[in-house]
Amino acid sequence: MSIDAHYIHEWLTRHALPLWSHAGYDTDMGGFVECLTLDGQPLLDRNKRLRVQARQIYVYSHAHLLGWTPPDGGPTALEVARGGFDFLTGNYWREDGGGFIYAGARDGTPVDGRIESYEQAFALFALAWYHRASGDSAALDWAARVLSFMDEILADPVHGGYFENPGRDLPRRQNPHMHLLEALLALNTATSDANYLDRAKRIIELFRVHLRDPETGTLREFFTGDWSPAPGTLGQIVEPGHHFEWVWLLRRYSEATGDPTDAEADALYKFAVTHGIDNDPGAARGLGFDSVLRAGADPRLGHGTSIDDNKRLWVQTEAIKAHTARLEAGPDSDAAARLEILLERLFGLYLAVGSGNWQDHLNRAGLGFAETAPASSFYHLFLCLAEVLRVRDRRTDLC
Repeated sequence: MSIDAHYIHEWLTRHALPLWSHAGYDTDMGGFVECLTLDGQPLLDRNKRLRVQARQIYVYSHAHLLGWTPPDGGPTALEVARGGFDFLTGNYWREDGGGFIYAGARDGTPVDGRIESYEQAFALFALAWYHRASGDSAALDWAARVLSFMDEILADPVHGGYFENPGRDLPRRQNPHMHLLEALLALNTATSDANYLDRAKRIIELFRVHLRDPETGTLREFFTGDWSPAPGTLGQIVEPGHHFEWVWLLRRYSEATGDPTDAEADALYKFAVTHGIDNDPGAARGLGFDSVLRAGADPRLGHGTSIDDNKRLWVQTEAIKAHTARLEAGPDSDAAARLEILLERLFGLYLAVGSGNWQDHLNRAGLGFAETAPASSFYHLFLCLAEVLRVRDRRTDLC
């Protein structure tokens, strides 16, 4: 099965975007639903995490910028994004100015008041894209408020970066910083404000000094309070999906700043395609694993990489983005071949449930075992497919 531009365009415009703006949007209470059944019915009894609201605001803001017109006449992408923006800013910010909370009930009433740096990063990402789509200056006011809160409460003035939360829980993680980098680059794109790039540069410095292992070229996941690798097995866990995600982000950062990152990106990509892909015969061949151990890249740690045999959808979408980044940099026959194989697997396995929905998790045999389709995955899918259309197919619209 060849996944060409027309195939991707039809899936996005005729199936996924309409499904998630209708069944995936809570017209009675506002905001986006947490997940759908595999046959596309909303599950309205689930709490609404902030990250879902933020990611769906991004999707429909980007869809608006690409010119998507609903096939049934409405609601428009910008109307959906605006509804999400109003729901997020109206319900999730603590009244004492203490950041965006983790989750609300169906009507937005706070039910999980945790304050996590990961959630703040995704709020910033949504605000950047919504401002870019709508021109609404209120989104930038909110972004300034979030960054001020993070600087005052979450920043680590001694070791750099941001704590996980106000309680400074351990282990520290690279993941919130990766998404903060993504948000800062999006804010710079939306505003051309170099202050956001200055902040992004500090994240890259943290990546170069602490997050990346220079001996193996891998990306560490978990750390102690001073950014030393977490002890034991936890400090050896790496995620191929995050390696791929950084490959794409490093290219975006270099484009914005002129700071070369080719060497770091090449090492991350090499590790991920060498040690993070299932090469055994079978339906799951060519798919990225959820997590592996760094042992596969470091002879001092033993031979052979311990594998989590399951394969999340988002890992494959980040691999697709990494392959497009390689192709955008220049001819790369290996990346081109991997991209086509992965697109076939994506549509043949994960998206085969039909009607714009997805299976989120496969086992080693390539069989799905997730019982619902999480809304949080649309962010990964939409961005990776938009990148395929832009880079491989030279398409910059969804008209």
